[in-house]
Amino acid sequence: MRPWPWLFLVASLTLSAQTKKNAGTPHQQSVINTEQRKVVSTRFELWEKIDDLHRRAGEPGQYYVPVLDKLVSPSEFEHYQSAYKKIYDVFYRDTPVGLVRVLVAYAKDDSHSHLDPDVRVSHVFFIFDKNVVLRDALAAIDEVRGLCAGGCRMNGFAASVIAQPSSPSESQLFLARQMRQQWNDEMPDATPGVQVFYRDSPYPVDFEHSLVERIDLTLVSNASQEKYSLTVRRQEPTMLNVWHPHGQPEVAPQQ
Repeated sequence: MRPWPWLFLVASLTLSAQTKKNAGTPHQQSVINTEQRKVVSTRFELWEKIDDLHRRAGEPGQYYVPVLDKLVSPSEFEHYQSAYKKIYDVFYRDTPVGLVRVLVAYAKDDSHSHLDPDVRVSHVFFIFDKNVVLRDALAAIDEVRGLCAGGCRMNGFAASVIAQPSSPSESQLFLARQMRQQWNDEMPDATPGVQVFYRDSPYPVDFEHSLVERIDLTLVSNASQEKYSLTVRRQEPTMLNVWHPHGQPEVAPQQ
């Protein structure tokens, strides 16, 4: 049985839980093994084959073990993969808001072969190493600027914001169909998008001004999350202005 579509959300929450469990660890580890950092300018593409990504970006200098919230070296990769199975590639990128750590997670695509499935990019985590607010964080990531070139609708849910293209392009809709078939097509409105998570704080999240921890690039569904928020949490989402990355005037969402 294939995993259901909230596998993406589970991956996000798992990473978030591990980060909170080991408070401060990501920043401490940013100082460790600096010689192994692989700084790249490569753009990361959802559903790209792992071999194609590695041809463009090269092999990672580090790997991340989410269950342990631990960075490991290439020489340790086989040991940890054998023991824990789920291992993410780790890259770094220089951005206008400083160095960003990029974790790349993969999924098996058996649409062409059950015996020899393709391994493809399913989730890209962009983790910030300094204080940054929502719109600065979105603007700092090349993939998000491209994704939202025509504007992204943004809704706030508890401690995260989902940004989803207002009018998805044909290529974005095609990509969503390719990815959704591996998760039983239970999110018919899902498209490529991002979910923005915030740093822990004793104060309620201000979606515009609280400090961003990371941005997750994957399939998202504002409609599905709205339904969950209303039926389970009994709370309406916070509707933010549509975001345009290239200087277009922002417009308030229609009520």
